[in-house]
Amino acid sequence: MCVVGSFAEYSVLSEWSCVKIEDYVPMDLAALVSCGVTTGFCSAIYAGDVRVGDVAVVFGTGGVGMNAVQGARYAGAKYVFAIDPNPWKQEQALDFGATHAFGDPAKAKEVLIDLTRGQLADKVICTVGEMDNDVVKAAVDMTARRHDRHHRRRLLRHGAAGGILIGYHRRMQGSLFGGANPLYDIPMILSLWHEGHIKLTELITKKYSLDEINEGYQDLMDGRNIRGVVVHQH
Repeated sequence: MCVVGSFAEYSVLSEWSCVKIEDYVPMDLAALVSCGVTTGFCSAIYAGDVRVGDVAVVFGTGGVGMNAVQGARYAGAKYVFAIDPNPWKQEQALDFGATHAFGDPAKAKEVLIDLTRGQLADKVICTVGEMDNDVVKAAVDMTARRHDRHHRRRLLRHGAAGGILIGYHRRMQGSLFGGANPLYDIPMILSLWHEGHIKLTELITKKYSLDEINEGYQDLMDGRNIRGVVVHQH
């Protein structure tokens, strides 16, 4: 995947696949920032363009979405709504900077309408594992009319949005890696962690040996982890 030997103990890499990091950064945290953290964080600050005073909604609070929550909070969003069917992840999202957390998008929209006096969210970021028409419609329905935009990470399936985009001048945008520049943004995010502005250590729910990789995947599928990390024993 992307020229990375994810579970290999040793790899031969092109220099173009390497980013220099500071010696004080533990490798288990560096592994997080190589993909999920940077994708989520930058989906909020770059691709989503969350700004001070915005109302932001994040669908899905796994290893990517939890960092979109962090990114939206760091960017200065007034309210950050996290939506995830997993009650434990809802609780975790509040610890990572969400002001509100819900399992039901309809309930979230009711509160959003009340807080914004019907204006809805400035930015909606979708980081769910499977983007289907129900998620797309719920996300678009929570997006402000006229001048604001709706940002998502995955391709839209046929038949989802239609007139609800056109009629209210909403915009949908896909994103790869959150629009990040790895050479700049990976060290930047690590420096934010080092200075106490964002959380990384708390993202690691459990560490696994390579022999426990199947257990790690099962925990991932069962929603028991924000992030599981494979640690090689030497």
